[in-house]
Amino acid sequence: MTEELKSSTKYVMVESGSSSDDDEIDLLELIRTLLHAWKTIVGITIVCTGLAIAYALHAPEVFKAESLLAPAEEEKSGASSSLGQFGGLAAMAGISIPSSSNIERVLATLETREFLKKFISSQKLLPIIFDDLWDESSNSWRLIEGQEELTVEDGILPLQGAIEVDQGKSGLITLSISWKDPDIAAQWANYLVKQLNEQLRQKAIADSKKRVGYLEQELAKTTLQDMRAVLYNLLESEKQKAMLANVNEDFALEVIDPAVAPETREKPNRKLIVAIGGVSGGFLGIFAVFFAQFLQKLKSSNSESDAKS
Repeated sequence: MTEELKSSTKYVMVESGSSSDDDEIDLLELIRTLLHAWKTIVGITIVCTGLAIAYALHAPEVFKAESLLAPAEEEKSGASSSLGQFGGLAAMAGISIPSSSNIERVLATLETREFLKKFISSQKLLPIIFDDLWDESSNSWRLIEGQEELTVEDGILPLQGAIEVDQGKSGLITLSISWKDPDIAAQWANYLVKQLNEQLRQKAIADSKKRVGYLEQELAKTTLQDMRAVLYNLLESEKQKAMLANVNEDFALEVIDPAVAPETREKPNRKLIVAIGGVSGGFLGIFAVFFAQFLQKLKSSNSESDAKS
């Protein structure tokens, strides 16, 4: 019994040692394989690095212009602040007291199709957005036969992709425009805010005029003193809002720091692209060597099995 135990222990020890030797042999074999195929690995790495360099040099440069904005503070009159006590009476009469503007709605308007359509048309941006298809000498589009002429609708999607709006926790808003021309990127960032303020300002003026007309009609029909007080306060508030909208150019968004043409590009990051290309080429070369060795072993094992059969 003791002899059998010794022999089995000896057998286990031998097996364990042989497994460790096999691991060392396999590791050495892998290193020999890589050293033997170093030319292949280096060649693939050089090719991938060259492709990365070519891409980095020919990739279009993109510049990012940023404008810092803040929600315009709405001036509140004493008349509008005193409307709280009459809110219930106004609701009973079917009159809604106007609330302050919603900054989320203002920022959403900035990227809507309708607003960008007006912006492209007013600034005549189609030849700039599709400059590769525009022939300045003939002042016409270079289109292939059967291709329809570009419209304002075609320019909305590229412009939407160039706009980025970020509202920070402090309440400040960063409007970014990414484009291949730094001067154009800065111009668009500033013009977008200007046109948005103007569009919302004109809409507020028109809405105030409608509400003033409605309130004057209600005031002429109402005899209740409390209700007339509500209508007088609402009327005074609307007239003051219309007056402020007429004189305030920064109606919805106030420009804290206007956009300027950036001196450095945002992308491509050429050094990073080349580095990634080189590292990827090295891994691809190692994979190619091991894959070729695997195919060779598979082919030789199939040949041996065919010879035995």
